[in-house]
Amino acid sequence: MPIFLGLLQLAGALAVFLLGMKIMSEGLQKVAGTRMKALLGMITGNRFTGVLTGLFITLVVQSSSATTVMLVGFVSAGLMTLTQSIGVIMGANIGTTFTAWIVSLLGFKMDITAFALPLVGLGFPLTFMHGARKKQWGETLIGFGLLFLGLGLLKESVPSIDDPEILSFVVQMADHGFVSLVIFVIVGTVLTALLQSSSAATALTLTLAALGWIPYEMAIAMIIGQNVGTTITVYLAAIGGGTEAKRSARIHFVFNVAGALWAVFLLRPVLLPLVDIMAPGDPYVDFSLIQGDAEAIVAASSVITVHLAVFHTLFNVTNTLVQLPFVRQLERLVRWWVPDEKDGVPSLRYISSDLIETPELMVIQASKEMQYMTEVVREMFGAAMHILLNPDKKLGSMVEDTLSKEELCDELEKQIVQHLTMTASAATSAAASRKIAELIQNTHRLERIADHCAVLIRIAQRIHDSDQYFDELDVEDLKALGDIVDQSLENVGNYMVGRSTAEAAEIIETRIDDMRRAMRTRHIQRMRDSCELLDTELAFLDAITHLEEIGDRAAGIVRLAEKTRRLS
Repeated sequence: MPIFLGLLQLAGALAVFLLGMKIMSEGLQKVAGTRMKALLGMITGNRFTGVLTGLFITLVVQSSSATTVMLVGFVSAGLMTLTQSIGVIMGANIGTTFTAWIVSLLGFKMDITAFALPLVGLGFPLTFMHGARKKQWGETLIGFGLLFLGLGLLKESVPSIDDPEILSFVVQMADHGFVSLVIFVIVGTVLTALLQSSSAATALTLTLAALGWIPYEMAIAMIIGQNVGTTITVYLAAIGGGTEAKRSARIHFVFNVAGALWAVFLLRPVLLPLVDIMAPGDPYVDFSLIQGDAEAIVAASSVITVHLAVFHTLFNVTNTLVQLPFVRQLERLVRWWVPDEKDGVPSLRYISSDLIETPELMVIQASKEMQYMTEVVREMFGAAMHILLNPDKKLGSMVEDTLSKEELCDELEKQIVQHLTMTASAATSAAASRKIAELIQNTHRLERIADHCAVLIRIAQRIHDSDQYFDELDVEDLKALGDIVDQSLENVGNYMVGRSTAEAAEIIETRIDDMRRAMRTRHIQRMRDSCELLDTELAFLDAITHLEEIGDRAAGIVRLAEKTRRLS
């Protein structure tokens, strides 16, 4: 029963640490959310800049998993290339070593829990204050407080080893040479995968090693394994994502596994001697000789944790330096591993669910998704016009393909709106809320344009079934109006990427309205003069009405986007 209770206490301490890490990381992400775009702007083709950016972002949000998960979203959204993301991944691995330094410098040299309650006391009132930024900083302080509290509880929950039999068992675990190293690498990998946090796994490993439960070298092996285990989080984030998201996750995996392989083989001949040179003291402590001497245990614990922190940093920095020259080769490897999808099912290309709590980044992804949706709609319109202008030809495959694009647009609208609606509750500024509302409305407009394109195809099918085709004048009029409507759709895409203006949209819409009005007047007169082709004339009027509707909705997209831009 005491053993079971001890395990529960250890699990509870670890849970407090994880909760603190989660709250702190989410708070920091919200605080830094509006600045993430600026940070991304720092990333260029220079791989060294990418490493520094990944390091800085991880230090800011205090979670390499959060950084790499966000990175998957950035690559999916086209905000950075796959090559640029590799440097950021490397930098994130270096940034995550900060946790080991917190544990080594604070956890065993002072009562870290003394900081916990004051931080929670400072943070809690802020969460009730007006202003999103104050609430975000309040969450961050509470997270830091819980993290320190969890770290203190973790240290207290792991008892000192005072049983000679247990000490003997611990020593025997390290007596199998290279096999022992491999076993503990696997243990570190599994532990991190289960905890879904390399920081928590590192804190636990350092605590166990500092109290003699894990031999020094085996603790190092666990740290190596933790670098592999942390890739599981990114793998999970990429499930259901696009090709680029999966490639980014594979790069993280390949980079960390390759690092683990060379580190295991060079651990004893190279890395451990380097750590001994860089860190003072002897980490190979026989805890059986210092049992009962509290000062000696604290001193030994401090030496061990500093050595582990030095190794953690040395390993990740060296791994980055070793693999940084091979960025292009890493990219080619994952492109071979994850080939381009040929016949993918309709799905989002850019939006990542992991950024729902970061509205500013979700807005960027949703905007890219709308650009993609605009391209689909314009392709659909071009095909619909070809079918409408050639109702006498057999275009069954083109009809099916175009109508399938309508289903794609329906699915895109559904998923975009779903993600934006969930993000709206996390919006921290009026500008973000307005932009989300605009994107939701304009996504619906794009879906309605796709519906109008489908109606044009059905009009063509109706004409084909009746064997009463448009005359040459009708075809010329429809083609002329269709060309201008296509310009309006092209203008929407150009406006989204800053290559057009709202004034251009208004000019195009005026031309569409004027041309449609003149055509309608002329064809109504023809209907009065002759009733021989009444069905065809009605189909023509129906077609130009839907063409005008497409133009109106295209102009509406630009108008609303321009209004939102001016208010921001």
